[in-house]
Amino acid sequence: MITAVALTLSLCSCNIIRKFTSRKLPDTVKQYTDMPDHSGDIGMHDDEDGYHIVNRVDFSYDTGYEAKRVNHSYDALDNDSQREMYALILDGVYCFSDKDGKFDGEYKMRPMLFSGDNVSDKDVETALTAVLDDHPEIFWMSTDFESIYVKEDTVGVTLNANYTADQVVGMMRELDTALSGYFADFERGLSEYEREESVYRYIISNCTYDDGVENSDDYSAGHPSIYNLYGVMVDKKAVCEGYSRALDYLCSELGTDTVCICGTADTEDDEDVDAASGLHMWNAVQLDNEWYWVDCTWDDWDEDEDLGDVYYYLNVTDDVLFADHTVDKTYEELTEDEYWELESYINNFVPSSCTATKYCYYLLEGELLASPNAEQLCEGFVTAANKGRKSLLVILDTDQYTPDTMADALFDGDQPYYQALDLANEKLSGVQLDADADAVYYTDDVRKILIFEIFYE
Repeated sequence: MITAVALTLSLCSCNIIRKFTSRKLPDTVKQYTDMPDHSGDIGMHDDEDGYHIVNRVDFSYDTGYEAKRVNHSYDALDNDSQREMYALILDGVYCFSDKDGKFDGEYKMRPMLFSGDNVSDKDVETALTAVLDDHPEIFWMSTDFESIYVKEDTVGVTLNANYTADQVVGMMRELDTALSGYFADFERGLSEYEREESVYRYIISNCTYDDGVENSDDYSAGHPSIYNLYGVMVDKKAVCEGYSRALDYLCSELGTDTVCICGTADTEDDEDVDAASGLHMWNAVQLDNEWYWVDCTWDDWDEDEDLGDVYYYLNVTDDVLFADHTVDKTYEELTEDEYWELESYINNFVPSSCTATKYCYYLLEGELLASPNAEQLCEGFVTAANKGRKSLLVILDTDQYTPDTMADALFDGDQPYYQALDLANEKLSGVQLDADADAVYYTDDVRKILIFEIFYE
């Protein structure tokens, strides 16, 4: 039996909703000076006012490669007030109180003071988002905050965490164990592209997309780890923000410049999707000074599609990504009216363009096929089988065929598809393809691709 499937991709949605409150009160906020210890040891102490100061840990490891930590979001900040806030927030996120936050399941951090001309909530949110973008290891933070205007040029801000200080210290230890094991086992001597592809494959193979967030409005409040690095590395469950934060951190530690990108993504039936469920996060990655789009979440296939090693969104161009993704504006580009209408936090940095194709995964890994030629298709099966792949990706190197007409030709007449399987088995040793299994393939007219599932004896 031959099963043909027109390939469709379903959105893995995120609820990256922004919430904060602002109030003007004649109040004073103490400026604290007791800041976290940078010794690198996981732990905490209490200051004289009873706040819990968690040690600032960089989570740096001997990976065999030189880390590349480029603070693109900080570099994109456009005024001194935002840069001052960034520096204070980077310390302040380690300072916890015991008070419940304004929003369910959150805990208040120690308040801090920001000063500068015309300090605004937009400045605070821009700086907070920049910190979280540049530091995916800060997994415990909410994007929510409360601001109190002390006077015209000073604002007191209380950030919110998703966990208590005790919980964070325990989670840090678990995360440290998981990261230590991952980097200790990571293969040395790989090219930058090979490192990136290895990280991509690891996240998809070891993390499950948690669709509970799609079925319950309250689910995310009780499961904040699905949005962060801890969720991927320890819980092994996440949504698109968690996938993106993890890829950002792991690739950066292994020497690849990576950033997280916010926007929206289309689904199979957009009429039934509201704005919040369409929110999405993915990455941009720089290889050889060229930017590429990367969407790890959308390459984590559904369980009924056994295509776990075919990556559609690993290092793609603007033309490919923008067919179903839209990048949000940056904070700098937003007007004041647009800012107050936002439903989610937004970008600080976005690459100007992604047009390179040198490291596009499906172009690198796919077998070019100009005609229904058994010998040529055989080489693709041999290469895929030697790598232990579950699928063979075929790229049409011709305008004479569409994916569907090429498939028809491969199963017509002498059936070159089955001839290719027999030829491949003659060349393979140690593993054999199941030439009697039902053929299952997928087609993609946009990329001019055929994907064949591979079955082994």
